[in-house]
Amino acid sequence: MAARASRSVISATPYRLAPRPPAWLRSDRRAGSLSDAFTRFAVARKLPLTFAPARLIADLASVPESWWSRHAGPFHDGAWESVSLWAPRGDMREQRSFGGAFAATPALQACPYLAEVLNAFPGVRNRVRLMRLRAGGRILRHSDPIHKVSRELTRIHIPIVTSPAVTFLVNDKPLPLRPGEAWTIDVRFPHEVINASGEDRVHLVIDLVRDAALQGLLDRSTVYGRGLLLGYFVRHSLPVSVQRWLHIGN
Repeated sequence: MAARASRSVISATPYRLAPRPPAWLRSDRRAGSLSDAFTRFAVARKLPLTFAPARLIADLASVPESWWSRHAGPFHDGAWESVSLWAPRGDMREQRSFGGAFAATPALQACPYLAEVLNAFPGVRNRVRLMRLRAGGRILRHSDPIHKVSRELTRIHIPIVTSPAVTFLVNDKPLPLRPGEAWTIDVRFPHEVINASGEDRVHLVIDLVRDAALQGLLDRSTVYGRGLLLGYFVRHSLPVSVQRWLHIGN
C-alpha cells in the first residue's frame, strides 16, 4: 500500500518545461558577453593588403548611374547611395543581409577586378556594396548593430575615390584612409563621414563573417585606436521596444 501511495504522489506532480527566455535574453541574440563590455576593442585596423587604385576606378566606371540607389538607412542627408555587388538573390538593389541565398549581382559581373579583390579575403562572405557619398554630403553619427547579423561580422572598407577633404570619424578618431588600402572599421563605435570635397567619395564595403583565416589576417594588421563598447552592449541588451521608447536604437 505504501508503494502505491508513493507512485500516486509522483504521478500527481506534472513535469513542466522551463519557459523559453525572450529573444533579447537568449545568448544567440545578445550583442556580447559581460566580459565584452569591459574589453578594449580595436576601433579600426589597417590590413596588410593593398589594391590598384587605377583598376578600382576602371571598374567603378563600368557601373551605370541608373544602378545607384539611395541608402535605406536614416542616418544621412540624402547624399548616401549604394550598389550591391553580392546580395540576397543576386539583387543589386537589395541592401539587407537576408531575404534569400547570396549571389553575385549584375554589378559584380560587370566589375572583374572587384571580383578579384573579394577573392583576396578569407571568411564567409556576407553583403558587399559600393557605397557613395556625394560631394558635400554627410553621413550622420550613428553605430550599426552588426551583432544582429553575426557577432563575428567584420566590415572592411577599401576606398576607391576619396580626398583629404573627406573626414571619416570613428569613435571621434579621424582615419587616414587612402585609395586602394584595406581597413576594418568596427561600426559598433559611433561613426560619421563628412565629404567636404568637390567629388563623390566611393568605397568598396565588404562584410565577412570571421573565421580562423580572417582572424589571422586581422592579427597581422595595424590597430588604430582602442575603446570600450560598454554603451553599445548596455543599449542592445534591452528589448527593441524599450530602445525605441527611449530613442536609443543606434
